Order: sequence, then structure tokens, then C-alpha cells
Amino acid sequence: MTLRNLLIVCVCFLVAVLESTIPVLLPPFMRSLRADLLLAVVLYLALHDEWVQGAGLSFFAGYLSDLSAATPAGIYAFLAVLTFVIVRTTASAFRADGGLEAAALAFVASLIHALFATLLFKLLFSDSSLSLHIAWLGSAFATGLGAMPIFALLRRLDESLLPAGETLGPGARARAR
Repeated sequence: MTLRNLLIVCVCFLVAVLESTIPVLLPPFMRSLRADLLLAVVLYLALHDEWVQGAGLSFFAGYLSDLSAATPAGIYAFLAVLTFVIVRTTASAFRADGGLEAAALAFVASLIHALFATLLFKLLFSDSSLSLHIAWLGSAFATGLGAMPIFALLRRLDESLLPAGETLGPGARARAR
């Protein structure tokens, strides 16, 4: 395991703790606006890592989501890898290194992620509803806002591990391999 992978695992733990404690601190009417910050990590990995390393770290991030959710283990890990594969496959269409691009990508990915999760829950548990929940929009908005500092943190981490004089362009890690 490289130093970068270890640091990303540490960031995932930190993000998982934030993701589960922030809603408790919010007023009751805002608690459904749960930001999926680990999804933002998966999106960053999809745009900046190569296939095997990024998919493995995405699986880990998804498994952390499984641990904090009241769902059977593996569902969010599967969805995280699926999200990684979809975004990585279409990565040439995206250029999100932070800021509003990261927020927009995270907003859309959060809505798609919620739809896939609902479909998967419908297949596995027949009592799940397929209706579009208004909470999806709030959660997607919160995820978009949360993606900006997550992308900035991960980008700074990547830049700090580069040799002196090199810069990290969009998708540079993925292209270098």
C-alpha cells in the first residue's frame, strides 16, 4: 500500500465520521439533507486514479458507507464501485478538479446514485418505494456542496505527494499509468 492510498483511507475514515455526525448537529427539519461525502471521494478517485487502485479505494469508501447505514453489508460498496466504473468510463466528458464543476458532478452523481440504490433495494427488499423522494434533491445539493472541500483536500494531498516541479493536471494520475 502506497502512502497516497493510506492517506486516502484516512481521509475516508475522517469523511465517514463527518458524514455520520453532521446530521446530528443540524436542526431536526434539516436532518434529511444528508451529504454523501464518501461519494465525493469516489468521484475524485474516478477522475484521477487508474482502474484497479481507484476501484479498490472506492470499494473501501462504499464499505464504510455500509458500516454507517442500516443496510446489509456490501450494497453501498457495490454502488460505489459501480459509480466509479460509470464515471471513470465517461471521465473524458468531465473536467472537475474542484469548485462548481465538482459540485455539479456530485449533485448529478448523487441523484443517479440514489436512483440506483432505490432500484437495488427494490430488487432485494420488496417493501422499498421507487418514488422520487424530495430528500434526494436536498441530499444531492448537500453532496454537491460537500464535494468542493473534499475535492480540494484530495487535490492538495495529491499535489503534496508529487516530486518538486511537477503539477497535477486533470486526470494526470490516471493518464500516467
